[in-house]
This record gives sequence, structure tokens and C-alpha cells, in this order.
Amino acid sequence: MKVLLVLLALLMVACQELPKEFQGEEGQKRLEKLRYQFVKGEVVIGESLKSKLPERPFFLIIAVKKPDNPQPLAVLRVKNPDFPYRFKISGKHKIDSRRVIEGDLIITARISKSAGASASGGDLMGSASAKAGSEDVKVEISVEVPKGS
Repeated sequence: MKVLLVLLALLMVACQELPKEFQGEEGQKRLEKLRYQFVKGEVVIGESLKSKLPERPFFLIIAVKKPDNPQPLAVLRVKNPDFPYRFKISGKHKIDSRRVIEGDLIITARISKSAGASASGGDLMGSASAKAGSEDVKVEISVEVPKGS
């Protein structure tokens, strides 16, 4: 009986009309833009920095930005990950729900002893270019932030 009720509830939701903002040609364009609002990939540690990986606990902070705007669109923080680390950043990781993860992007990855937004001396960083909807982005951690920064 419970299974039947769940199936009935799913059918009712599935048969609902799309909200007006997603109807028509313009609405379909808006919906298509949201469909590819993600980036998937892998963060790896460059050979020259493997020995500089901090002792646990540490954080991996992955940010998605537009090339012309330093303000991140979305951020994912992971405590004590193993590498290589597979990630997916989507709309649920956005900082501002009004902005859309679309078009050309810059993906940055930083390993830090703190989960803070700013890089500090001793952090390890890397970046890669990508397009929204990409599923095979490789970000190599290849730079150490100089001490005193």
C-alpha cells in the first residue's frame, strides 16, 4: 500500500505543468541554461608538491568563477579529502542564487589548514579553465602560496 501511495504522489508531481517562467521558447532557453549549471572533475596534486601536503586536518576549497569576475559563483569545501579527489559543483553550491553557473569558467582548488575564503602563505593552489556542463575538468595543485602573503 505504501508503495502505491508513493507512486501516486510521484505521478501527481510528474504531471504538473511547468512554472510560467519555464514555458515557451524563452522559458525553455532559461531551463536549458539551468540544466548545465554544474562542473565535474578531479583535483590532483602535482608531483613537486606532494611532500608539502599539510598534515590533517586540512581543507580542499574548490571555487567556480567567471573569468571577468573575482567573486566566486559557487564554492565547495571538503575536510581531509583523499587525492585524486573527484568533485561536482552544482547550483546547490552557489553563493548567490540569482547568479547562474554558465559559459566560460575558471575552477580553482586550494588546500589550506583553514576553511577561510582567502589564501594564506603555505596554501597549495591550482586552477583550470572549463565550460559549464563539463564533466572531465582536471585541476592540478601546482603552486605554493609564498609565506608572508
